[in-house]
Amino acid sequence: MRRGKKLTVEKKKYWLWVTRPKYYLDKDGNERQKLDPGSGEDLWGTWTCNKGTQKGDLVLLWRTKKSDIAYLFQAKSEAFENQEDLPSKGWSYYCEMVPIFKFHTPLTISEIKKNPYLQDWNALSCKFQHSNFEISPENWEKINQLLIERNQGYKKVLERIERRRIPIRLNKEEQLEDRLAKNPAILKSKGYNLDLVGRQMICIGGDGRIDLLFHDKKKKCFVVVELKNVEAGQNTFGQISSYIGWVKERLAGSQPVKGLVISRGKDSKFENAIKSNPNVSQLNIWDLGFK
Repeated sequence: MRRGKKLTVEKKKYWLWVTRPKYYLDKDGNERQKLDPGSGEDLWGTWTCNKGTQKGDLVLLWRTKKSDIAYLFQAKSEAFENQEDLPSKGWSYYCEMVPIFKFHTPLTISEIKKNPYLQDWNALSCKFQHSNFEISPENWEKINQLLIERNQGYKKVLERIERRRIPIRLNKEEQLEDRLAKNPAILKSKGYNLDLVGRQMICIGGDGRIDLLFHDKKKKCFVVVELKNVEAGQNTFGQISSYIGWVKERLAGSQPVKGLVISRGKDSKFENAIKSNPNVSQLNIWDLGFK
């Protein structure tokens, strides 16, 4: 065995995010589809968080008004500060998130109060009045035991996600991003002649991060690239359209801005959406030689 420096493995943190109805309900009063991993949609989103949030952290969502825990998320990115926009809304930090599980039987405040082992939980003693709370590993275990008892299938999901820090699909997206950033010529056979402008660019004053931003030397335009290790859907179209608008407003000047989604296929909603917008196109991951 070779000797060397001992690797330091950062411990996963656990959080409770407190959210108001307008963030978990749509305009018709229904649960927002993007929060449900079983919806069949490609899922993404940004959420307000604690500045200590790291990629891979696990998060329970507390719903005000309903006073319950209804979802499990995983942070897709570390916390980032949107200097221009977020402080004006009263928030300082955002992170990207992925929904992992929707609790069909949410854990209510009355059930939490009945549990003698959670009486010292800081979120309970504060009556959930802050935007987020870090959960100790001991309380995390107690809370999840209650959720496991009430939700079939959750135990297996939790055990699987606890065994790895980052979901497999996110690791693959990062690997693809890294290869494209280092070798944009991969896309030359598809009609692109690209120089890298930036990767994981925070949309200051907007929402989220751009996976890759290129400039096409031949076509004299910017190209926003969004990577999905899943099927592209309606949410993907909304996401890249938002990024295109941000680049047009902040960086492009008079130059055109195109959007390119690289994904594992596309559903009918995405296909219909791009028919009405010639500035957005899609390529399959396997067409670029990736598995």
